[in-house]
Amino acid sequence: MGAVQKISTSSPLFIIADNRCAQGRFPIFVQAMTAEKNRTVDDVFFAPLREAIELADTRECPGYPDQDHIMSGVFRTLEKIESGREWVQRAKPDFSIETSTVSRFFKAANSSRRTGSVEQVASQLARMADLSLNPGDDILAAHEELDGFLAYSTDGHSIKASSHENEIEGKVRAPSHIYSLDLRTHSLHHVALCEPQTGKKKEHEIATLKRIDANAMRMGAPKGRKVIHSYDPAIVDYRQWWLWKHTKGVYIITMEKANSAFVVRKERTWDRSDPRNDGVLSDQTIGCNAGYEMRRVVYEDPVTRKAYKFVTTEMTLPPGLIAFLYKLRWDIEKVFDQNKNALGEDKAWTKSEAGKRQQAFFICIAQSLFLIFERRIDRDEGITDEKSLKKRRSRLAKDVATARANGKTLSSLVSTCYRITKRSLQFLRWLRSCLRSKSLWGDSIEELRPLMAKYIS
Repeated sequence: MGAVQKISTSSPLFIIADNRCAQGRFPIFVQAMTAEKNRTVDDVFFAPLREAIELADTRECPGYPDQDHIMSGVFRTLEKIESGREWVQRAKPDFSIETSTVSRFFKAANSSRRTGSVEQVASQLARMADLSLNPGDDILAAHEELDGFLAYSTDGHSIKASSHENEIEGKVRAPSHIYSLDLRTHSLHHVALCEPQTGKKKEHEIATLKRIDANAMRMGAPKGRKVIHSYDPAIVDYRQWWLWKHTKGVYIITMEKANSAFVVRKERTWDRSDPRNDGVLSDQTIGCNAGYEMRRVVYEDPVTRKAYKFVTTEMTLPPGLIAFLYKLRWDIEKVFDQNKNALGEDKAWTKSEAGKRQQAFFICIAQSLFLIFERRIDRDEGITDEKSLKKRRSRLAKDVATARANGKTLSSLVSTCYRITKRSLQFLRWLRSCLRSKSLWGDSIEELRPLMAKYIS
């Protein structure tokens, strides 16, 4: 079959096609061309979501189907909404979502069954986001030592309590969630809700991770794959690390606590000629009083000259890669900042466990939709966030110069990492406007180009 000639949407053929398609008398390929002309931004942005909903276990509940509730929750996440009542008031006129009443929306948000459906959609979209990764964008793929590893940045994240939150011992407590960000693909996953057990004011993250099914830390990895989590020191529990490593194939990288009392058992050797190990001061096998064997990598930042001590249960990777994986942990902090400040998800929607978990899944869904959409416009339209990449390159150039002035070399792992983590506000404003107005794809894409090239002035 020969190449298809592109025809301008202003061509008379399209005008004829519009009339004849309405009468059902025009060839299917012209109808497809007409549909392409009438394609909107929300058609493209929400196409993966609609597919994921079709694959999930949902119901056509009278008056308020699961599909409407899921679309409603995603829209509320994308918009900066102050309250549930504000969302319900805006949903129908602005987004054609039939939420009808406040009670209907919150009843669905607090439903355990619907929470299961939202979780299924979030999981399916995360898989779709992983598959959408453009060739060459996995910054860990170049390191053959990481073949067979899944790598995540995992952390707890607290937001303000809902307006109707129940008090615990006379005080309203902020809910806290644990999320994992895939360091290869940037898909976001909700791991657990930290729930205070009976008689407790709050639950610490490590207590939550020990309480839930240990398979949760495997992140759905198939048998034979190892999983690494870069986590802040809130994860410290050496016995739990041993259990995760030897029973689940899960490894931890974190910062050494100041009060740690380790015994050095062996000085390890590493390839000093490998540029990935630039900045490594030492690599040691260590032990603690409880008898568990671990590894400590000491790394000096060439820019700040500050030394960092990383503790891990992973014993095979080059030490520079251990330091780099922990540095990438900050990617999840940037996503948290985006969710709180750019999306306005800084307060719980409801006081119920189901409602809090649904909100977390909707946040993960939004992240997946962003990733799929950005990769599509990069691949199909040649649009990337050049202004943010320019800032990243400029910052790296300054770090290289500072390191050189310090007589040091910036690790090749860092100096070649140009990945952008957060969406710019210009992009989010454009997207929100397009979704509200259901604007046409072609015109909207041309409006986006200059917004991604530089900041408006």
